[in-house]
Amino acid sequence: MDNQSFEDIEKGGLTFFLNCIKKDLENHSYRRQAVRQVLIPKEKKGDYRKLGIPTIRDRVVQMAVKMLIEPLWEADFCKTSYGFRPKRGAKEAIKQVKQNIYDGYQFVYDADLSKYFDTIPNSKLFILLKQRLVDKSILNLIGQWLTAPVQLPTGKLVSSTKGSPQGGVISPLLSNIYLHAFDKLVNNPKGLFAKSNIRIVRYADDFLLMGKYYFSRRILKYIDQIMDNMELSLNKEKTKLLHTSKSSLFFLGFEFRRIKSKFGWNTKKYTNVRPSMKSRSKLFRKLRELLSKRRHWTIEWIVWKLNQLIIGWLNYYSISKVTHIWDTIKVIKKHLDYKLYKWMKSKGRKAHRKLRQRPYDNLVMFYNLLDIEKYARLKTLAKAQ
Repeated sequence: MDNQSFEDIEKGGLTFFLNCIKKDLENHSYRRQAVRQVLIPKEKKGDYRKLGIPTIRDRVVQMAVKMLIEPLWEADFCKTSYGFRPKRGAKEAIKQVKQNIYDGYQFVYDADLSKYFDTIPNSKLFILLKQRLVDKSILNLIGQWLTAPVQLPTGKLVSSTKGSPQGGVISPLLSNIYLHAFDKLVNNPKGLFAKSNIRIVRYADDFLLMGKYYFSRRILKYIDQIMDNMELSLNKEKTKLLHTSKSSLFFLGFEFRRIKSKFGWNTKKYTNVRPSMKSRSKLFRKLRELLSKRRHWTIEWIVWKLNQLIIGWLNYYSISKVTHIWDTIKVIKKHLDYKLYKWMKSKGRKAHRKLRQRPYDNLVMFYNLLDIEKYARLKTLAKAQ
């Protein structure tokens, strides 16, 4: 670890910093440094997501290599892959899942790979890399990053023999390159999946296999064989088979469910896509953390922070002609109104006495707090996103 911050680089001069990197690359004297491990708590107590954060210097070089090699694979990547790709993302994946359900693909194999980024086998990844890359210097750089030692929170250095540090700039691309082999197997028109009329929607290491019929034992065994050959493991607790008309499908923070029409004369069922309860709970937790720790802030500061949080949440979950979030918005509005009342009351018995009678409406009217319903309506009615 070089203990170099952005401020240190700016003091020494950005041009000087980049020229030093350029010189090392040209002289083939560049050497990667250890990555710093950061533990991010998961929802389950005692469970953590391990991130490997490279130094600024390594991140700059990784970004340069990513910009250089990404177009080589983008030309070959399947249309059914949506994660960490230019001009593609979660919204397009959600649209495709809903379209598949409308097309009759209601039998779903909801897969969850266990610790995918930490278990990618380097030897097999390099076999795929060499199919497109012949430049030994680029391959050498990627090899250095994959085998970079990890500095634990205790300060101890441990070696790395497999996996791609989740936190590195180039890691998402490498993860897509490795799972592209699986995408090609599923989309092969002469393969077993195509013969069984199965589609795939993949976002990074989360993927759905969707079919019109029951998944046969042969297909399920074939999936396990592929995962074994790729040296990846499925999380058996989270991986499941379901039918969308009988149980809800949860994917990328959304819930897909079949509901009856609100009109009594219409007996058809429709696919309803809305933010999952877990996603809503995460938003409520962030609101609670923001308002409970910022009691000394002015109303203007709180409104600014709330607008940032809510706009980001609505931008993700409001998908034109796909999602239905009105029921969720009513709950969020009611919850936010109560939390704002508690926050204003905590500032003193006489503080903001008039505002806290209807805190949400008053802050929208007098302090430019985001009108959630109005903003969501504009997002939902947008012709294109």
